[in-house]
Amino acid sequence: MKRKRIVFKELLWALLFVLAAGALLGCASRMLKPERTEYGAVWRAFLAEPEDSMDYLYLGSSYAYCDVSPAVIEQETGLSGYCMAGPEQTMSITYWYLRQCLETQSPRAVFIEASALHFARFQGFTQVNLAYMPMGVNRLGAALTAAEPGLRTGILFDLYFYHDRWTEITAEEALRALAPAQPDERRGFTAVQGTAENMDKAPFERETQSGQVYLENLGWLRKTAALCQERGITPVVLFHPTYSRLPQEWYARIARDMEDTPGVLYFDLSAQAEACGLDPMRDYFDAGHLNEGGAHIFSGFLGRFMQQNVPALAPEA
Repeated sequence: MKRKRIVFKELLWALLFVLAAGALLGCASRMLKPERTEYGAVWRAFLAEPEDSMDYLYLGSSYAYCDVSPAVIEQETGLSGYCMAGPEQTMSITYWYLRQCLETQSPRAVFIEASALHFARFQGFTQVNLAYMPMGVNRLGAALTAAEPGLRTGILFDLYFYHDRWTEITAEEALRALAPAQPDERRGFTAVQGTAENMDKAPFERETQSGQVYLENLGWLRKTAALCQERGITPVVLFHPTYSRLPQEWYARIARDMEDTPGVLYFDLSAQAEACGLDPMRDYFDAGHLNEGGAHIFSGFLGRFMQQNVPALAPEA
């Protein structure tokens, strides 16, 4: 009997040691990871929002978080939303972002900015996009299906990427990292300053991907749309008004593919800048992204457009 008590105590101490080590590693990971409050992948602030408080979510790349201000949309319409975008967010990452978002939110509509249909399978910001996701099954799924093999270890173990930052982190940064997360009134929007040059020569043609890469991206988009429908959410796919455009035949093909994707609402605003109230000589940071003034104008238009064209977000009678 005495021997059993000794073994039990040893196991208990071992368990306590493992838990303490895990807690210390978790704290170290949070402190050493660089703070992120803008330019997408802003998971910490998103998770501080009250559960089930969003009418819509907005997913995509910098074309989303530079163009869409949820605060302006809410002022215009009363609709509450969040831009959970990321830099060069691929369609595969968009799928895993949405799965994670739906752990805490139940939006009526999900908007997907469609430029990523012509992104490469891996873009240049996979680490940033995935390393800030909450640790769990969705981050694991994203690491295995949406990340370069060489990045998977760091995506699943933060200290692999950030262990050498201990020499540069300040006490203030460490305390902020350990403090409870707070909501951010920007809700994922990042304002950029400056006015594009050479817009008198616009529009400019964007690079396209091979048919196979496009089909892979289309598959992830359809998987995202199917997830929305499973949850009773309206998926909305759209192109923003831009002066960095795909060849016209690609817009036609994407429109046909969206018609063949059940339940999706599709809108091509790529050539509708003036109809949205935008001036190419004033409202663009570059040919693809709006500056802060342009984003304010477009977001006001977008809020009204949502209510008029997405039945799930229409004003109650």
